[in-house]
Amino acid sequence: MNISQRNSRLLFLAALGLALLLSISARGESIVDEDGPLNPGDVLIGPCGVPGATGPTGVNDDFTNRSVNTGIANVAPGGVTNAAGIAVFRNTIQNTGGGDDVFLISAPISPTGFSIEVSIDNGDHYVALDGPVASVARPVGYRAAAMVLVRITAPAGLKVLNGFDTVIRATSTATITATNETIDRLYTGFIRLDKSATVVNSTSGAALAKPGEEIEFAITYSNVSSAAGVGNTLLTAHNLVISENGNAAPNNWGDTTEHVVGASDTRGGFIIGDQDGSKSLTDIITSLEAGQSGVFKFKRRVK
Repeated sequence: MNISQRNSRLLFLAALGLALLLSISARGESIVDEDGPLNPGDVLIGPCGVPGATGPTGVNDDFTNRSVNTGIANVAPGGVTNAAGIAVFRNTIQNTGGGDDVFLISAPISPTGFSIEVSIDNGDHYVALDGPVASVARPVGYRAAAMVLVRITAPAGLKVLNGFDTVIRATSTATITATNETIDRLYTGFIRLDKSATVVNSTSGAALAKPGEEIEFAITYSNVSSAAGVGNTLLTAHNLVISENGNAAPNNWGDTTEHVVGASDTRGGFIIGDQDGSKSLTDIITSLEAGQSGVFKFKRRVK
């Protein structure tokens, strides 16, 4: 092969390489810059099993709802808890970045007087997010997910039937600007009962019922917990029991009135004691989901 032929072949190969490069570019592909970041971090954190859940406005206000079960018994709406309460929240963190990462779990917002602790070993050990400890490191492999437990202790003296928000944040250490937040919301009770009594066949117009007149008692029950969004962990009351004993204070209608058969529940609750001579009634509601409500009614005739 002479020099002229060899130069022609080299030029042909160079042109072919350029054509291939242009073809790749035309298809929208890119060439990796080996000096740039190969594994940018990204993360989602949310309710157990649903790290990508959405709240009322997006993926940063999804939530897990829990309730205390201490300090709320026999406390009327408007009252305050008389004991501290503890709840453990289960959050799932998912590595949505380009490689293995370590995420910092923190609580940038929490209610005054609350104690926030985090466990990354399924509850064997907890670390308090307090003082010098601002976060807990949680390694998560590429495209993997992991569980984080958050133990929240609420003080006594909180208004009942209210939700208190703790914001839990996950921050990538591969890309420190990559963060996601979820809300662990602790309720001080979530079932509200409102009672009323109305004279339904008054002939005198007097405030107090007279013999022969009937009084209708109505108990409105409501699940006051939040429900907006998709994939969030909600609060549902199962086998809710409402008991009305006419001889148990502050009731006084057990011996002064007669039962009128025909008690009802707008949600189809199972009613016990709806019979002649009854002095007490019980209504059992199978389930009451977040945001739902119903009314339990019964009548008594004044002796």
